Amino acid sequence: MTVMETVQSEQLKQLKDIFIRFDMDSDGSLTQLELAALLLALGLKPTGDQLHILLADMDSNGNGLVEFDELVALILPDISEQVLVNQEQLMEVFWSFDRDGNGYITAAELAGSMAIIGNWF
Repeated sequence: MTVMETVQSEQLKQLKDIFIRFDMDSDGSLTQLELAALLLALGLKPTGDQLHILLADMDSNGNGLVEFDELVALILPDISEQVLVNQEQLMEVFWSFDRDGNGYITAAELAGSMAIIGNWF
């Protein structure tokens, strides 16, 4: 395995870990709200319109959700190693959403956090 393949493999693993953390119902796909939380954790702050367009562009099978392979197809070619490697920052954002500290982000916790974030903009 080349160095580039090793780096890409590690990025893929980290991206999968991130995806699983934000797939609140563990159905293997992200809703628009779950996608928004994931993007915020990666340091991106899309507007509602941008998020809607992004979801439409990512959703290659047209089911209204983003599966892991759709996320990889869009993000991995352009993602920098630094974005995925900073696990400490990701966990800080995750725990800010996980209000009760149980290791899961409920729909209510996500909605509350998104409402607070919406008030900032």
